[in-house]
Amino acid sequence: MKKILFLVGSLRNESLNKRLSLIAEKLLPEKCVATRYDLADIPLFNGDFERTAPESVHGLREAISSAGVVFWTTPEYNCALPGVVKNEIDWASRPMLSRNSAVGTPMNGVVATRSATNEIRSLVELNRMWDNFGGAAVGFGFVLQQALTRFVDHHGEETLGPVALKMLKFNMDNLLRYIDGNGGAVAAANRCAYIGQMS
Repeated sequence: MKKILFLVGSLRNESLNKRLSLIAEKLLPEKCVATRYDLADIPLFNGDFERTAPESVHGLREAISSAGVVFWTTPEYNCALPGVVKNEIDWASRPMLSRNSAVGTPMNGVVATRSATNEIRSLVELNRMWDNFGGAAVGFGFVLQQALTRFVDHHGEETLGPVALKMLKFNMDNLLRYIDGNGGAVAAANRCAYIGQMS
């Protein structure tokens, strides 16, 4: 049974990315279990508390570690990754030595935006940061542009139009294939080798 942690990079109750995340969860096959962690209670990162972090941060690290797979849905604010996402990654990637909770963790992400332009910068930055601390960004994410118009009602259940739904499923399937191929092990081995060079 595969456990997948869904994280949302917006704190709004009616966030488009939260709605997208819930649709993505419904696309999981029966062999997968979805988990979630609310980032609203995560304080701003403070290096003085890397090893004595508050309970909410310990909970986040445990959620990532126990799931072993992360699927992000996040907006783009001011042409950049939202602060809540950067803050979560700063906490999750500490302590840097010898190994943090997210090393070797496969991750894929999608962006939902009200904009009609391609808000790809947030997605690129998310992948770069995740790879940088030893995680494994799967890539092939996509941007759901003009998201307010892309959600549809299907027999009382919210979903996406056929093209957007196909792209979302494609991204979920990419992540599952990455897990099946144990792709995170390569990232973990590379990170351990890097740490070994520093010691």
